[in-house]
Amino acid sequence: MKHWLSLAILMAVAAAGENLDRIAVTVGPHVIAESEVILDLRIAAFLDGATPDLSGAQKRKAADRLVDQYLVLADAAATRAPLPSDADVETLLAPLIARYASEAEFRAALERAGISEPQLKAHLLAGLRMLRYTDLRFRGEVQITEENLRDFYNSLAAESREKGSATAPDFESSRDQVEKLLTDQRVMQALDRWLGTARNENQILYRDAAFR
Repeated sequence: MKHWLSLAILMAVAAAGENLDRIAVTVGPHVIAESEVILDLRIAAFLDGATPDLSGAQKRKAADRLVDQYLVLADAAATRAPLPSDADVETLLAPLIARYASEAEFRAALERAGISEPQLKAHLLAGLRMLRYTDLRFRGEVQITEENLRDFYNSLAAESREKGSATAPDFESSRDQVEKLLTDQRVMQALDRWLGTARNENQILYRDAAFR
């Protein structure tokens, strides 16, 4: 009798835990909990100085971001690529702290947002690692011709004119900036294509209950 009572208690505790922190997504054997999705939204809102939107639609978008992040960082780990360390986060954290009159006010703002400093640092580090690996992984694949650059410059100039902006600088004086913008765009496009393939190669399951 005691055995069955203990089992019932354990099942009740497990059920309570499921409600408190449900599985939102699985990527193969990797689990992303609903609490991770909510934390991502809280931190993003904190960085933007906004109120977090915890609606089902926004939770789904956050879950998609976390899936992409997992796939990229798992690939980075497999290739043993050199990535930013904890120390590199401090350069990103400093301007965030500078928004406040003191570190005490910064920490109070974190508490109001429902996040901790270690959680914020982990979020920043994951984002920094994803950006760095994306650059390492795909920038070398980008090939840009002179025609590409001029076409891209012309499209930017036309867009600027449509918005009624001041006359754009000529092509030669803005060449370096145009090349950087186009290269960054091509890198992101390469990442999107890779993620499409990676998603197809992994079993990704979303739990609808976590996005209501």
